[in-house]
Amino acid sequence: MKSIIQKSSMQKSISGNAMKSGQEKSSPGVVVTDSAMLDRERKQLEKIKLKQQQEMQQMMEYEIKMQQIRQVNEEKMKKQQEKEEKRKKELALKAKQQEEIKIQQEQEKQLRLEEEAERQRQRQKELNEKEKSKGEEEKERERLRQLEIKKREEEQKLKQEKFKLQTEKITKEQQMLIEQKKVEMDERDKQRREMLEKKQTESKKIAEKKRKETIKKIEATKQKMEGMLDGQRSVLH
Repeated sequence: MKSIIQKSSMQKSISGNAMKSGQEKSSPGVVVTDSAMLDRERKQLEKIKLKQQQEMQQMMEYEIKMQQIRQVNEEKMKKQQEKEEKRKKELALKAKQQEEIKIQQEQEKQLRLEEEAERQRQRQKELNEKEKSKGEEEKERERLRQLEIKKREEEQKLKQEKFKLQTEKITKEQQMLIEQKKVEMDERDKQRREMLEKKQTESKKIAEKKRKETIKKIEATKQKMEGMLDGQRSVLH
């Protein structure tokens, strides 16, 4: 933009010098003709200056608009990141709470099983003390009962082990799912950032291209005007 202003000043200086030169070299007999020619030159220069000002205004408005777009995009990205962070924290908290609930349930169940087993052992102990005096038949029944209790305990133990394995499997699957979701979210964030950077790069390229085209037009106009002034000076000579 500074370059455009400098070029405009140079053009103004060149045109001023050209008019002074024409006035100095003109003879009294062609004052009216020179005056009309200078008026036309001034009008043409004013048109060029107006056009340059309009182009400069358009460039300034475009730059302001691009800055506003960048600010809006940055604010959107910041809000999206804050929302994503909040969601991740909520997921992590929920998973932790679920894990704590499962652990508590397992502990409570294990405690109930241990209390029940203790009650069974106590009952069996009392029963054994009452039945000490009975014969071999009662002893055999007692043996069978013990076997049944042991069998139930083994079955209970197997059920507990199975439940533990299932719980660990579910926990592992949930953790894997959380990690997978995290990877997917990170990938989407990466793609969004790359897309935004690409759009910003393209916008900068377009702006640079327009700026170069504008400068090129101004240079062409300048050269054209200088040619016209040179031609007019040649005519005056």
